[in-house]
Amino acid sequence: MTLCPYSSDELKDLHRLLKSIIEEAHERSLNIPDDDIIEMVFDLADHGERDPEKLRAAVLDKAA
Repeated sequence: MTLCPYSSDELKDLHRLLKSIIEEAHERSLNIPDDDIIEMVFDLADHGERDPEKLRAAVLDKAA
């Protein structure tokens, strides 16, 4: 039984990406809670998306 479908490196990459997306959302004064950003990124990643720019665009474009 696997508790986490992500490798250690994938989690580190997602953490860095989340920090940068949250920072950009705050800089752009987007009205999206951090929890929603985290949920969106992991939902997309759970469905196979791993491209950082596609993840960033999906979250920030939806919030704009």
